[in-house]
Amino acid sequence: MLDFSISVLPFIVVALVNFFASWLWFSPVAPWFKAWVRGTGAHPGAKEMTEAEKREMPLIMLGALVSTLLLSYGLQVLVHSVGAAGFFGGLLVGVVAWAAFAVSLGLNSRFEGRKPVVIVINLGLYLLAYALAGGVFAVWG
Repeated sequence: MLDFSISVLPFIVVALVNFFASWLWFSPVAPWFKAWVRGTGAHPGAKEMTEAEKREMPLIMLGALVSTLLLSYGLQVLVHSVGAAGFFGGLLVGVVAWAAFAVSLGLNSRFEGRKPVVIVINLGLYLLAYALAGGVFAVWG
């Protein structure tokens, strides 16, 4: 049976850490940044956003916020429902969720024309996020 109860503090902390870690993952400080940008079709040396990109940014950020909240909620429900014990048990639940959901969606994004390098970099972030969040929820949530 699914346990839809959550612990609010771990939910918020995991969501916020994931949100800001995603910024770092896709920022110029990441060693894979140029490869990721080239893979998306953008110009890696661009210093300015276009007006269209500036107008789109609030919706993109809102989508990122909703996404991280859903991830935090869903993983906490899953970890609690399976009764994962200890950090490693929760990490394992996160990895299974990543393989079942993130990898399957990532691979299917090839139909949208996504380059393999973009998919691999994106999936790297998701693996880290799902695994660590699962471990945190098993111990703290």
